[in-house]
Amino acid sequence: MPSDPTLLSASAVALSVSATFTALMKHLHRIGAVSSHAEREIYAEALKIIEQSQGDDDSKLFEHARALIIKQLGPLDVKDEVAD
Repeated sequence: MPSDPTLLSASAVALSVSATFTALMKHLHRIGAVSSHAEREIYAEALKIIEQSQGDDDSKLFEHARALIIKQLGPLDVKDEVAD
């Protein structure tokens, strides 16, 4: 566990946002407001936003964020291809 208060705070915010987003996506999917295809598009758009805003990232933060989203996307089915 990080002992630096700034790092601890940033980690807590990231965890909170991630958990809230995941819960929201599951809820929207469960009530039929978001299809599996739309869910993939949302994650793909999040990936695009990260890639466009990363700049020079010596900390590897963006690299790790991209990896997490790519893991969430899982394998791409032909029927689920996401358009740009």
